[in-house]
Amino acid sequence: MKSISYSRITYQNRAVNTVETGSGSKQVCLIVGMVCLAGFIIDTFAIGLPINPFDLPWRIGFLQQVGDRSIILLFGSALVLYSQLGNRRLTKPMSLVLLGIGVAFFLSSVLVVRDSLILRDQTISSISTQAEQLQTQIEDSRSSPELPAEITAEQFSQASRQVISQAEQLKQNTRSNITKAGLASIGNLIVVGMGLIGLGRFGLTTARRI
Repeated sequence: MKSISYSRITYQNRAVNTVETGSGSKQVCLIVGMVCLAGFIIDTFAIGLPINPFDLPWRIGFLQQVGDRSIILLFGSALVLYSQLGNRRLTKPMSLVLLGIGVAFFLSSVLVVRDSLILRDQTISSISTQAEQLQTQIEDSRSSPELPAEITAEQFSQASRQVISQAEQLKQNTRSNITKAGLASIGNLIVVGMGLIGLGRFGLTTARRI
């Protein structure tokens, strides 16, 4: 009898310790998750100032920086959601919010593609315009009466070729840099968007079982 009673007491103590450990883990996850979310919100607000959503460079830069920091949002959201599992009243609305944010990230990736293409074309057009202006200035200088006698026609031709070469190099660098930055940003937004949608669906499934 004493042996049976002792076993029951041991089992109960283990059960209590397990519950306390689980509750403590969720509290830690809630604290860390809230800190991550708060840090992400503060960073997003800071990098967005001054707010100018209709300015193309601002919009691209903002979405790229949000994408770079979005893993913190995913990590914090996962911790907060885990800390609230078992609480149907909070799990369901939180899961719906995560689904909405995940979809917004997907749509943002499409916007980044569009804006990156527009910015690339605008930058290349600006480079071409400046190169044409320099070419015009070189041609006008050929017939200038103030032109020093030691400057030859070959030097003019060489200067013209350098302008063309530098313009092409700038265009190539512009295409490469904008494409790389756009792909990195799109990848971050899509991956995190999928993660948030996955968390939202998991939370909704869990809430139905409660």
